[in-house]
Amino acid sequence: MKPILVPTINSNDTDARLVSWVKEDGDAVQAGETIAVLETTKATFDLPAEAGGVFHRNAIINERCAFGATIGWLFTDEGEREQYIHRQLMDEPEGGASADYVLTKAAEVLADQHRISPERLRAMGKRVIKAGDIEALLAAPPAPVAAPQRLMPSEAQRSIARVVSRSRATIPDSFLVKKIAVDAALAALAEHGRAHKLMIGLPDLLAWIVARLAGEFPYFFGELRDDLRFAPSDAGNIGVTFDLGSGLFIPVLRDAAAKSLGEIAKELMAFRVRAMRGKFDAAELSGGDLTISLNMDADIVFVQPVILPPQTCMLAVGAVMPEVVLAADGAVTQRRCVQLGIAFDHRVINGFHANAFANAIKTRIEQPATEAWS
Repeated sequence: MKPILVPTINSNDTDARLVSWVKEDGDAVQAGETIAVLETTKATFDLPAEAGGVFHRNAIINERCAFGATIGWLFTDEGEREQYIHRQLMDEPEGGASADYVLTKAAEVLADQHRISPERLRAMGKRVIKAGDIEALLAAPPAPVAAPQRLMPSEAQRSIARVVSRSRATIPDSFLVKKIAVDAALAALAEHGRAHKLMIGLPDLLAWIVARLAGEFPYFFGELRDDLRFAPSDAGNIGVTFDLGSGLFIPVLRDAAAKSLGEIAKELMAFRVRAMRGKFDAAELSGGDLTISLNMDADIVFVQPVILPPQTCMLAVGAVMPEVVLAADGAVTQRRCVQLGIAFDHRVINGFHANAFANAIKTRIEQPATEAWS
């Protein structure tokens, strides 16, 4: 038999809710057929069968399933599936024959997952409790409870909490901030936008520049695995954060290194609209090699970003801020700047290379190569 696993749908979540089963126990399925629909806090996802076989469920509707969890099985034939069911029913549950009730192995797993107390199990009045009994208990309307005394974060926010906790627990990150003058870039972007009838801003230029640095700075783009082997990517798949009130979304600009500045601007604008509506496809939120955190509301100096595992870097850009400077001849002038923050995984990136990466971005913004934008 082959397990049906929950894939890592995106880097913004650690689990997914099982919305529905498309197939029933005992159905014959073909490789590639959709067998279930899963939902993260960001998008829904059709789960295809990786192989053919006789289908059997191992999770219930509305259950939250961790990425990598086994939620079902594909058997060679019905006989193998029946043997599996028989073994599950015959397994001696925890507590032995002297307990008030006994749980089949599958029922015990469900009871543990949903933290069902012994009192609730005993109140069912059954000597042998099966997985179907647990499912019926979970599907029953909840008993009335007193009004909550504490605020509960949304499921989307709890998902962010899990990702942030994983990042903080597993990534020894470091951080630096680089000041970048943007007057020349903003003037060039305005002229380019007028010439091509496009709305183009500094975030679009930053994504365009960063995507083209993968070959020069490979350890900033890709996936660091648990054994500290790094899988670089030169595709320039850049995640960009959008938080417009309906939740934090990080859609991915795919193959950004091959796109013009105008194409990137149009795609980011489409992402902004979808973020306002809170609607993304799961595929749009996965596969990023590096992420840019946009924090350009007025007076935001900088934000220290959280690296999304298994990535090794996240950039953060703050608001455009005016500052007074002294010219070479001593005259007082004014310019506009942004603060570019770089959080980097210190296991594979040191400060020297992080500073070089920041300088490469700084140079390309302060000395915009407008001829290459189209």
